Amino acid sequence: VYSVLHLSHLYPLYLFSVLLHLLLEIQWRSVSSAPTYASCSDLGSTISLTTLLRHETDNLLREYKTHHGSKGESIPADVPNSAISGVNISEKLQDIITKNVLFYLHILKVEGYQETVWGNPESIAGPLSRVKGGLFNHLTKIKTILINISPEIPLPTPAPLQLSHSHDYAKKEYGCGVIVSLSEWLKAVLQALGKSCRTRGAT
Repeated sequence: VYSVLHLSHLYPLYLFSVLLHLLLEIQWRSVSSAPTYASCSDLGSTISLTTLLRHETDNLLREYKTHHGSKGESIPADVPNSAISGVNISEKLQDIITKNVLFYLHILKVEGYQETVWGNPESIAGPLSRVKGGLFNHLTKIKTILINISPEIPLPTPAPLQLSHSHDYAKKEYGCGVIVSLSEWLKAVLQALGKSCRTRGAT
């Protein structure tokens, strides 16, 4: 086979393709083994998305209170709190991922109550849909940053929700508490991402 290739006019092309393959393999290994970091540009786009999501969440809260009447802003015990735990950015990102998924599941529960009990009027259905989409996009961004910073860390997966509310008032109170806590959590996320960017400096 070698002699045939050597004598044919295709041999230079064959040799070039082999060398190119080797060079690409070496380059890929060197890049994949090198540590990667999230730049302030990466964090900046995520901060912008978080800011927009908080705006959509606050708008949802206004519409929710307008439709259901002000339920106050007490947070039921079965709603995630707004704190972010972790001593470094990787641990904080893991906690943000976990809370993001939890809040997404709770927003789905609120939406379910809206549909089955109150018919989910458009004044609430629209903002709910935008918040759901924003949480999904936000989760994708945060996962990408964590993978870039610490690719060896497994992505957290929270357990499914186990909750129910027996009467309409409890469902209203729960929905308001979810939205209030989500807004407060997004504020904490903005502070955590902003602090991380300032610590790293512009890159």
